[in-house]
Amino acid sequence: MSCNLLLVEDDALSRRNLAIYLQGSAHNVFQTNTGEAAVELMSRVNFDVVISDLRLPGRINGIDVLRRHAQMLPGKRLILLTAYGSDEVRAEAERLGALYREKPISMDDLLTTVETAA
Repeated sequence: MSCNLLLVEDDALSRRNLAIYLQGSAHNVFQTNTGEAAVELMSRVNFDVVISDLRLPGRINGIDVLRRHAQMLPGKRLILLTAYGSDEVRAEAERLGALYREKPISMDDLLTTVETAA
């Protein structure tokens, strides 16, 4: 089943690779590299799944992106990716109803997480 995904990742190569893989599985992937741009996109597009890196340039981090999406469209799948994990970050993500995944994550695992949610 195809779904609208928002991928928020500041590392251009990682973002490109994830987007190509997810698009190859018939998903419609919107991409951005900042939390501010993600919030703007979320105001215009209804996303089934939001995947965000934790650390982003600017004032809005990945937790903030997921929090705003949860407020706008409750019940949608949220996924937080990070290479800088901690128990505190995990707990905050889980309070939002988000799945917490540490990098590196296999493409297959990410796809399974997305498709199980959608």
